[in-house]
Amino acid sequence: MIEPHFDIDFTRGLVGENLAKTVLGKLQGNKIEVKTDYRIPETGNIYVETWQYHQQDESDIKQSGINVTKSEYWCIASPTGRGFIMVETEMLREIIRETRPREVRQARINSKTNASKGRLIKVSEILRRLQLRQDD
Repeated sequence: MIEPHFDIDFTRGLVGENLAKTVLGKLQGNKIEVKTDYRIPETGNIYVETWQYHQQDESDIKQSGINVTKSEYWCIASPTGRGFIMVETEMLREIIRETRPREVRQARINSKTNASKGRLIKVSEILRRLQLRQDD
């Protein structure tokens, strides 16, 4: 059993406090991508859009979502509205490059929406990269 030591615990606690201050400071006046994926409890994945198109043959496809965002952080909001996970956008890009998650399509629902392609990223992978979960 590790014995608590105030000086060490205090220093370690500052890591989280400094992160929160840094993130909150950066967010003031800046854009942040906020996504709520209602299928997370069912699938364990988040859908991260990468491409968008309107024509069924994809002749008008263009980069979108994480490929074009100017946001420094990506926020995955809980469907219950009671919390969220916030990560650097660059970390999600790294996960996509390194793990090559499955690409899926979201169909166009009506004439006022676009269809999209995106990647299914495991929430457990995000938590692992944040060192909030051990490897499976």
